[in-house]
Amino acid sequence: MRFLRAVLALLVACSSLAHAQSPTKLRAGISERPPFTMKDTDGKWTGLAVDIWESVSSELNIPYEYVEVPLDQAISDAAKGKLDILVGGIGVSPDRARQVEFSQPFLAMPAAVAVLKENQVSYWGGFLRDVFSHGVGYMLLILVASILIFSMMLWIVERRVDRSHFGGRPWHGLGSALWFSAVTITTVGYGDKTPVSPLGRIVVFFWMFIGVIIISVFTGAIASSITASRMDARITQTRDLSKYRVGVLDGSLVQGVLASIGIPMTIYPTLDAGVDALVAGKITALVDGEITLRDAVNRDHPGAVVVTPLPNTHVTYALAVRPGFDPAQAKAINVALIEEVTQPGWEQEIERWAGPPAN
Repeated sequence: MRFLRAVLALLVACSSLAHAQSPTKLRAGISERPPFTMKDTDGKWTGLAVDIWESVSSELNIPYEYVEVPLDQAISDAAKGKLDILVGGIGVSPDRARQVEFSQPFLAMPAAVAVLKENQVSYWGGFLRDVFSHGVGYMLLILVASILIFSMMLWIVERRVDRSHFGGRPWHGLGSALWFSAVTITTVGYGDKTPVSPLGRIVVFFWMFIGVIIISVFTGAIASSITASRMDARITQTRDLSKYRVGVLDGSLVQGVLASIGIPMTIYPTLDAGVDALVAGKITALVDGEITLRDAVNRDHPGAVVVTPLPNTHVTYALAVRPGFDPAQAKAINVALIEEVTQPGWEQEIERWAGPPAN
């Protein structure tokens, strides 16, 4: 009997030792989210975040297994303890931080908007559109009409006084008066044509002052219309997206941001589906993180789609762990992450996965 008890005790001890030497694998939740996480044809996961995590887990000897989970479900599963860690392009936000714990960020970039390049107006096309908008056309008509009226008055007064300047055939005299009016209102003043009669000089005297006022108003109208048009066309804040038919990725961080400020949007299950909708004209702007848009555009539509960072936006990416995650292991992961992203060549690694920076 003593021998049997000794054997049982030995088996229990061996089992405990084996269990201690074979730690439980972490359940690493992962969703397809290029360029952070991608699955190749062989079912192997690759991407920027995968490279980082596999390097960190290898350095710390952390056993794990990937568990594929929908992007919009990943945070809630980790919050419920169904997953130990989330690997991918997980954007940090206050709402998510209330549900899970975030690691040291490994990437920070602005949000961005993608639009078709063909929808951008050429420089001269945009210039002409700006000039003839906001009432500038009316100011131009007033300017031309004023020059014609003054020229007619000057020609009538001076045509019989000095035939060498404003006299002669009507087309010659009136043409000289038009020339004089133009150089006077623009303050060029060549001096090749001058009125001789007192009445003619009185007319020119008033024209000089009226001309200064007209040209000043006209110049100001052009400057203000161009500035206003440029401000209307350029996205200077997130609320400017209300002028576009916006598409976003389901479960992305920007989806919640745009919803909070009341911007209507079309939600797509994948970023590739959103880019295809943009190219097809179903939407006029696709909003997401700059790095994900860079990857999608450079991979499938180089030159056809323009990616522009959204001013005053900031998206931080990190790993996420469930509540109650081992603090010592979390600290070791943070230290290893910092070592990864501070190594020389980290920017080149980002560009290798995402392509050239946005415009």
